[in-house]
Order: sequence, then C-alpha cells, then structure tokens
Amino acid sequence: MGMPKKQDTGSVRFLGDDSALTIALKNRQQSAQEELYHRYSAHVRGVLVRVLGTNVDVKDHLHNTFVQIFTSIDTIRNGTCLKQWLTTVTVYTAIGYIKASQRKKWLTFVGPEDVPEQEFESAKPEQREAVRQVYAVLERMNAEDRAIFCLRVIEGMPLKELSDIFDVSLATIKRRISHAQNRFAFYIRTNPALAEWIQTAPETHFLTKNA
Repeated sequence: MGMPKKQDTGSVRFLGDDSALTIALKNRQQSAQEELYHRYSAHVRGVLVRVLGTNVDVKDHLHNTFVQIFTSIDTIRNGTCLKQWLTTVTVYTAIGYIKASQRKKWLTFVGPEDVPEQEFESAKPEQREAVRQVYAVLERMNAEDRAIFCLRVIEGMPLKELSDIFDVSLATIKRRISHAQNRFAFYIRTNPALAEWIQTAPETHFLTKNA
C-alpha cells in the first residue's frame, strides 16, 4: 500500500477523533489515511530521527513506516491509544532498519550539518560536534539498547509508555534502561574527547543521569 495521495482542492477533511479515525482506517478510507498522515507525520518523523540519529533518507524511512502502519492497522484494538500504537510501530520499524544495517555493516551517521536544523539551530559548533560523537557512540550499541536509550534519556519518554512499547513490566524496562545507560557510559569512556566535553558541559547532563 502506498502513501496517501495529496488531497484534491475542495476535498473534505476527516474530522473525527482518534477512535473514529481508527475505524475509518480499518475500513481503508482514503480520507482517513490522509488525516492520519496530517495529524501524526511530524510525530512519527521525530521518533525516527531520535532513534536513528540521522536524517539520511528520512523521507524514505517515513514512507516505509507509514506503509507499515497502514498495512498493520487491523492489529490496533483501542483507537484512543492510536498515537502510542503509532510510536510502537515506528520504534520497531526503526529497530528493524538498524539491525539490517548493522548486519550489512554499512550504517553511517551524517555530520552535524546534515542533522535537522530545527534540532540544533542555536547550537554552538562544539555542541554540534558532540552530538555527532554521541550518535557515533550509539552506533556501537545494539538496536534495542539504542532505541531505549534514545527514547528515555534523550527524548524523555515516560517509563509506562516505554514499557508498553516493548511489552515488558516497569521493573524490566527500568533494568533495560539501566543496562543501556551503562553501555553508553562504557563506550563514552572509550571516547576521551566526548567524555571530557560531557563533564564540562552542564547542558549535557541528560546523557549520563539516572533514569
């Protein structure tokens, strides 16, 4: 299934809530697909950027994720949880890409000049370089650890939402967060320049604080 086509001028926009939207999506209504993209494409793109740490081919990733969303829509049970379900699909789509890329040994991260400008429009050069180095460290982590670290430590996702996404208990997700943070801290120690920068930059405490 392809992406929803751009609405024709004068077409009626779907105005129902998420529950109604979910029902319409299951009925394969074109206007519902267009509305889902309108409401949540920015959110899905943000999750992809956080987990993948790059905007290389982000349009392709966004397209592929929505294809997965549209083909999997029948699996959602509660339309009031549509946004959380979208996040889950997006995270696992990103994890699948990371795993495939790591197997092929060709996953690369772009330089700070290629990171979305809205993310770092006021960043200093040394901050942009640190971000590049952070994602170079994340590249060395396995897909699940990396996703958990990015969503919790960088994005600040609530524990309950993370536990729902990975379908584990709160105690288990806390252990997995701790493990991911420990792996990140271990790799940071192998990058003296980044370790020194984090220690001297108060705004980066989110990278090493406990969840």
